[in-house]
Amino acid sequence: MRFRRLTTEELFSLETEFKQFLIISEQYDEEWRILVETEPEKAEEFIALFSDLVLEKVYSQLAYLVHFSDSMVSFFDVRNNPLKAYHIKRSDHLPLQDEHMLQQALVEHFDQLSFYIGEKSLVKQKADEVFDLIRKGSEACDESYFLKYTAHFTRI
Repeated sequence: MRFRRLTTEELFSLETEFKQFLIISEQYDEEWRILVETEPEKAEEFIALFSDLVLEKVYSQLAYLVHFSDSMVSFFDVRNNPLKAYHIKRSDHLPLQDEHMLQQALVEHFDQLSFYIGEKSLVKQKADEVFDLIRKGSEACDESYFLKYTAHFTRI
């Protein structure tokens, strides 16, 4: 499996697409039910393949990610190659574990923050790079959220 198996909830939300996928794979309703009963590992392979197809599309279309850690917030622009990274690092006593703490630090302790910009050329396909970032704790964010915080890099 290239990425991860979709959760049961994710599969249910994509039920129509999964049925279409099974039909294209010549697994009609009755054939699918028999396969699940008699060869559950083969049925899992179909789910794994569908999961990879869905997640490749999702990850390939993502534009921005954010990652909060104890000492740093990272924003990633993954639209182009090279990927761009914007890091806001705190001083030792200033927490940055969530958006509220970040907003507070930017308003009240701006001079105690360090700002770094970096680039990373794609080594793998974009979807794989995005998956690696998500697996390490990053989350998708929209453009307005991304721009709201990376605009502070023009102040440095």
